[in-house]
Amino acid sequence: MFNQTYYKSALKKIPQRYMLVNVLAKRIRQLQKGAEPLVEEKNELIPKADIALREIAEGKIWVGETEN
Repeated sequence: MFNQTYYKSALKKIPQRYMLVNVLAKRIRQLQKGAEPLVEEKNELIPKADIALREIAEGKIWVGETEN
């Protein structure tokens, strides 16, 4: 499970829940493959989901519109 406080903060940045879940899942996969976190975390045991949610909540990751 993930930290509900981080989730609520991330929902303020990406209010569409399904979009948030998709962005979250993609970022978790990136972190699992070795991507560097965009937020500092002293505890190495923190779940990747919490790191990704913090990144979204702090505006380090966002959903932008694409050009056609």
